[in-house]
Amino acid sequence: MKGALRLVGVEYPKSHDVSEALLSNLNRFPERFRKSIGEAARISKELARKRAAAMYGEEASNLPPEKIFDRNDAKKAIDDARQVLETCKKLLRPLS
Repeated sequence: MKGALRLVGVEYPKSHDVSEALLSNLNRFPERFRKSIGEAARISKELARKRAAAMYGEEASNLPPEKIFDRNDAKKAIDDARQVLETCKKLLRPLS
C-alpha cells in the first residue's frame, strides 16, 4: 500500500497504518483502483492495530502472542494481505 501511495506521488506516513493516506488521496488513483481502496484501508488499519500484539503479546496482561491469536487469526491476516496485494497489482498492471 505504501508503494501504491508513492506511485501516485504521495509521501506515505512513517507508520504501519496507511489507511488515512489512502482514503484522503483517493482522487489520485485510477478509477479501477479506487473501488478497492476502502477495503484496503480497513485491512491496513486492522493489521496495524494487531501488529504489536502479534509480535510481542500483551505485556500488561502478561499474554504471549500465541495466547492472543490462533490459527484462524493467522489465516485471516494472510487472506487480507493477499487481498491487498491483488488490489495493488491492479494499480501496477498498466505499467508492466
